This record gives sequence, C-alpha cells and structure tokens, in this order.
Amino acid sequence: MTLDDRLQAAPIGVIETSTDGRVVDANETAATTLETTSESLRGTDIREGFPKSATGTLRAAFDGDSVTARSFEEYYPRIDRWLSVDIHVDETVLVYVRDQTERREGAERVERLERRLDRVQDINGLVAAVLRRVIDASDRTAVGQTVCERLGGTDRYRFAWVGERDFPDDSLRTLAAAGDAPDLRTQIGDSLESEGTFPEQTALETGETQVVATIAEDKAVPRGVRRAAFGHGLQSCLAIPLAYRGTTYGVVSVYSGREDGFSEGERAGLETLGRVAGFAIRALRQEDLLVADTLTEVTIDVRDESVPLVRAAREAECSFTLDGAVPRGDGAVVCYLDTEQADDDAGEATAPSDGATPTLEDALADDGAVTDVRRIEDEGGPELQATLVGETPVTTLVAWGATVTDAEYAADSVRVVAEAPPDGDVRRLVEAVDATAAETDLVSKAETPRTPDSPEAFRSDLDERLTDRQRTVLRTAYLSGYFASPRGSTSEEVADTLDIAGSTLLYHLRRAEQELVGTYFETDRETPSSTDT
Repeated sequence: MTLDDRLQAAPIGVIETSTDGRVVDANETAATTLETTSESLRGTDIREGFPKSATGTLRAAFDGDSVTARSFEEYYPRIDRWLSVDIHVDETVLVYVRDQTERREGAERVERLERRLDRVQDINGLVAAVLRRVIDASDRTAVGQTVCERLGGTDRYRFAWVGERDFPDDSLRTLAAAGDAPDLRTQIGDSLESEGTFPEQTALETGETQVVATIAEDKAVPRGVRRAAFGHGLQSCLAIPLAYRGTTYGVVSVYSGREDGFSEGERAGLETLGRVAGFAIRALRQEDLLVADTLTEVTIDVRDESVPLVRAAREAECSFTLDGAVPRGDGAVVCYLDTEQADDDAGEATAPSDGATPTLEDALADDGAVTDVRRIEDEGGPELQATLVGETPVTTLVAWGATVTDAEYAADSVRVVAEAPPDGDVRRLVEAVDATAAETDLVSKAETPRTPDSPEAFRSDLDERLTDRQRTVLRTAYLSGYFASPRGSTSEEVADTLDIAGSTLLYHLRRAEQELVGTYFETDRETPSSTDT
C-alpha cells in the first residue's frame, strides 16, 4: 500500500509506517525535508531513517507495544533544521513533518533585537543620567568621578576608569575610578608609568575608540591589567577618548563581565558621553579663565625656523604680528595677521617671479600647515586670515585652554603672549609648547588682577566712539526690530524712517556695529575715525 495521490502532492512531508515503525511510503516533500529520498526511506525503521534529535521524542513514540500519537517540535542537528512532527495513529500510522527553521530563526532574530533594544535603552538611560551630572560638575575631577561612579559597579559594567591627559608628553594620569576591582586601578596606574602602549594610551594618541573584545587574549593589554581583570571576571573593555573640537582631554575605559560585551548601540552611546565629557572639561577650563579674579599672562619665545608662520616670515623676508586667534572647532586655529610691518619690510606686494622673494600671502599659501589663506579688506584691521593646522605653538596653547592675545613673528622666532587658565601649571604649559619647537623659553609670567568694567563704563566708552549719525542709525534699527529674527523691519524700511538712502544706512550701521564689537572685544588697534555727511 502506498500513499494516495493527495498525500503524495501534499505541501507538507508525509510518512506512512506500520505499527512497528517500518516505513511503508513517504512523499517527496518529506524526503526533501529530511535530506534523503523516498526510495531510501521505504522499508527502513523510522527510528533509524529519521534524523536524531537531542531528546529523541520520535524514537520514544515508536518504542513499546504500540505507537503513541503526539505532536512536538525539535531541533535536528544532522540536517540543521527545526521540525514540527505530528504522529497520527488510525488504521495506519502517518507522520506529518513540517520545516519550522525559518519561523524559529525569525523568532530568534526578533528576540535578539528586543534584547538589543532593551540594552540600548538601558545604556541610553545610563548615559543620559551621567550627562546631566557631568554638565553640573564643578571641576575636572568632578567630571571624572561622575563618569566613573555612574558607569562602574552597575549591573551592566563592572569597572570604569578615567585618565586625564598630561599635555607635555601626551601621557595619562589617573583622575578617577569606580568598581569592585581596586587592584585593577593599581595595575592601570602602574602601566601608565611604563613606555609600552595599551588601549587607553592608543585611544589618547589616535582620538579613536579602542575595543578589546577579549582582555585575556589581547597582548596589547599589559599583563598585570589582564591578570587583575581576569581575577574579577572582567572580559572585555572599551577605551573612549574624552574629546572636544579636535582636542582629546583624557580617556574613559569601561569594563564588562562579558566577552565582546559592547554592542554598536552601546558604543555609540558611550562615545556620545565621551564627547560631552570632553566638552565639559574644556568648558570648565574656559570658565576658570573667564571668571577668575586674576589672569596668568605668559610670554613665550619660540626659536625654530620650521614653525609655521615663522617659516613664512623667513621665506617672505619680513615680520608681522598676530592680532587674534580663534579655535575653528576641529583642532585648527584661525589666525588674523597684521601685515603692515611685512609690507614695510618687503615693499609693495607683487606676484613672485622666478627667483624673486614671495609675498607673505604666497608663502603662507605654500605652507602645508596653513590653509584658507585670504586677504581681508578692512581699513585699520588685520590684512590676512590664515588657518593653522597640526601641532604648532598656537594650536597647542589653544588646546591647553589658553587664549592667545598677541604674537610677533620674525624670520627665525616668534614671541607669543597668552592668558592661561588660573589653575594651569605654567611649567607644563611651556613644556607642551616646547614639544612643538626646537627651543622654547618662558620670558615672563605675570598675575594680573581682573577689574571688569561696569555696564555703565562699557556704554560710556562706546558712546565716545560712536558719531551722532551712527548712534541714531543703530538705535533706530534696534527699536525697529531690524536685529530680531525674523526681522521686524528691513534695511529699506529703516532707511525710509530716517529719510536716507539704503546704502547710507548700511554704511553707518556697519561702522556702528564695528565700534560695538570692537569695544566688546577690547581691541588694541586704533579705530579709524568716521566722518558723516
């Protein structure tokens, strides 16, 4: 007896057996599902011809004096499939077989995604809690302690360590640590004093997150750190730079009790934490400088013909001054150069010819450490704008948190004046600059009391610098909503109000704005006088 045509064409596997388990027939679907043929199955004992599962439920159903009807779903390793099996007992025994592998794998994918989502939500909540406290931190140590205390010792992470960057030699020193592994903190501290590299140091040097999937097997991790981590069941690590605008201020390393214990979502969340913590550290440095009762003004001489801008001064055979330096946001610094002395030295600027001395503008444009060189058409102001990139005395001072107020460039040296954070170590600051040049000397260090002007003094000073027409135009534009967003009045409407031409209004308005901004930034250069007609 064989299966009828309907069972042969059934979309599921069908196997007919005798009551003692002998296979009478099987359709092609069953044979394909079991990775065999109908001919191979016929006449065999189903307990031998059917793949074996770990629990052996089908074998148990056919053992004994009679076949037991049952339904079950099991994994069959030999064919790497999940099968649902229904044993139906009537006048004959029919075994129905369905391949459930795709459904089971889909369910497992959904379960993994749900677990991953739960982990991402957990880490995002944890990061958000840390960020709120980091923003409120009062100093750099508080930033490090906040990060460590909220990350280390939690159910998700077992240990956290924060190291602060020592700018002169780009090394790390322990700022804070938290978690039930005090000997690990000691081992990390000992590793900082060695000359070898390890993930935290690599994260500092490259500015990129370092992933250690299996600490015990990663030779880049110092042996003492590996042993201490193993002793506390710590199996993986993530070292994240604390960086802001191209400058790395330290590193936070987080340890997990699982191998490869950081998903892409967790890594992204922790990297966000690193950026915000870096911003907080930088902001605290700037805040210290802004609200300090005293300013530490340092004057540094740098003698090195290869330093950018010095190199340009030598090639153009001139000298010039730096009137202002503004961090661009990616580690580069935009410099505004007063080239009046350069023009006096070199004469009228002309395009260089073969063998001729290049102009300062051309020398800057040819320097690989200088970008975005352009001339500024501003009477009485700096004549050139140039952006410094890479490791230079100016970019190093800015990265340290200092404000460069002045610099004088010559053919073989530069004298830089900067205001350093009040809690800064001037010796370390000079060493950091020295690392970028052949020879560096601290010329002077002065503590200057800060006596901020009152609002009344500010207004009085500005009032003396504005002409009557400039004051009228500025006040009318302000009261007309010209500076609002969206604007309450256009320039044409303000001009009509004053019964003057639009071009005249914009001329006086720009001159007044220049005086206002110049007074705010306390520029030293003389502002040209204005004549109203």
